[in-house]
Amino acid sequence: MNRLAKGLLILTAFALALVMWWKFNYPTHAWNQKLTVTVTTPRGDVSGASVVGVSWSKNFFSGGWGGALFHLALRGEATTIDLGGGQFLFAILGYQHSQEPTDTGLIAPKLLGDERFYWSPDAFQRVQAARGRGPVVLPNRLYPRFLRFRDINDPKTAELVDPADLAKSFGPGFRLARVTIEITDDAVTRGIRNTLPWISRQVGWFPLNAGSDVPPIGPANLIDFDTLRK
Repeated sequence: MNRLAKGLLILTAFALALVMWWKFNYPTHAWNQKLTVTVTTPRGDVSGASVVGVSWSKNFFSGGWGGALFHLALRGEATTIDLGGGQFLFAILGYQHSQEPTDTGLIAPKLLGDERFYWSPDAFQRVQAARGRGPVVLPNRLYPRFLRFRDINDPKTAELVDPADLAKSFGPGFRLARVTIEITDDAVTRGIRNTLPWISRQVGWFPLNAGSDVPPIGPANLIDFDTLRK
């Protein structure tokens, strides 16, 4: 074996060792989760569901560097529930004034692991072990944030919805029946633009509960940021 071949072999072995070291020390925990929201209406129960991809990656700049231990990313869209009569309820991806809301990504590890240490390896293993076991009903404390638009064509009419009092937003006879989550192999779902064709990066932030001090919301709370670029 000549020197060049030996050098290439050593370089390849080093690269493989580096990849294995990286995966061991900075793992990524990923799964797809299906969120289903069922609402009781005057015409009976209706449901909406969406599958969102969740990825937790250990942060290289954590610990002594002062960064977060994990980076959380989502692929997918808010859950849309068609209540009839032109009324829609949305279970949004998250509610932070940022480009990458992440509330929905916390639900499974908090529910299936230790709610105080939901970023632990044990919590992630429990989430993976739940794959294919069917839906689990969420307790109220782990509900996602809910949103509606008084005018579905106008983002400036956005309002947060109290899950304990849907009648306040939609009228008598409307009640949140249940919210479930399921770890699944189903593909990430798309289609929110069928209901909200105006959603895009150009929309920017829009107010919530107009006239109040509630922080605003933006398209990234409803659809993952990468999809907004398309």
